[in-house]
Amino acid sequence: MLTIMNYEKTKEEILVDYDKDSFYENWQMNEIWEVSFLVRETPRNKYAFDLIEYESSVWFQGQEFIIKQLQPFAVGEAVYKTVTALHVYYTIQDGYQYNTITGRRTPLQLLTHIFNAGSRGFTWRLSGGYSSTDKENFGDANYLRLINDVLSDFNIALMPDNRHLHFMPKSSFGEKVNEPIRYKYNTDDVKFDISTLNLKTQIRGFGALKEGVETDSPSNNDYVFPPITYTSPESAKWGIRIQDPVRDERYHHADSMQERLESDLSDIPEISGVVTLKWQTQINKGDHVPFIYEPLGINTYIQVVGIRNFPALPDRPPEIVLSNTKKL
Repeated sequence: MLTIMNYEKTKEEILVDYDKDSFYENWQMNEIWEVSFLVRETPRNKYAFDLIEYESSVWFQGQEFIIKQLQPFAVGEAVYKTVTALHVYYTIQDGYQYNTITGRRTPLQLLTHIFNAGSRGFTWRLSGGYSSTDKENFGDANYLRLINDVLSDFNIALMPDNRHLHFMPKSSFGEKVNEPIRYKYNTDDVKFDISTLNLKTQIRGFGALKEGVETDSPSNNDYVFPPITYTSPESAKWGIRIQDPVRDERYHHADSMQERLESDLSDIPEISGVVTLKWQTQINKGDHVPFIYEPLGINTYIQVVGIRNFPALPDRPPEIVLSNTKKL
């Protein structure tokens, strides 16, 4: 069901008689979330049709989208509007943080700095643990640009729920589901890019320094536990390819660092692409699904980073975008 609300939030009406074939929802992780449809004016929808204007709201499945692109046109006596509405989250680009900060910062510190200039009606929370990174003159940009910078630097996924923003590690976003996508089983249309450009098979981790140690060039004995080197079993196939080390003083236990290294190491080829399924599926945004593609010998879990749904056409399956790419 689609509901149209005027910009002033004083009028709303359920929209009927829109073109169901044209209606889609498009979500791409950290990039876009939009709905689009074509509607013809009819006696049944005239009130809602008149509410469809720039900056009006479209409500779909409990989420608010703001009309940003609108194309009215006529064919004979019939009047139409083509509508594209972005999720209300993207109005955050209207905020601006003029002040800048420099130094080593965590995502919490950077996000706090952004919203210190004003909340603009948004609330947010950050889950997961992160290291810090060096930032120079972070600020003097609109909120959206600064948030995208944080998402990229720390490999974070953002999932908005209207004006509440949840920031989390990409790896913990979504569920691990047993809904395999298998070539020639539930999809014939597979378009994938496979790259070994960032393939690595070994990584070293440095944790916290011992109390009282202050040096720019610490030795192995200066750490709470000796630096750990993790070598992937994939090295038997690809040889030793060394990834940039992890240096994170939050780690005081070797087993925790071991888990971090195994998680961070990009020891399988990067896979990204689009599949069109043969039937509907229970796969949701961010889920990790088994992807099996025998022609290339691929059998691995890959994250759903994009979905294009056609909600008004229950028999039309979604287009799924998958990727296992890790940020190095």
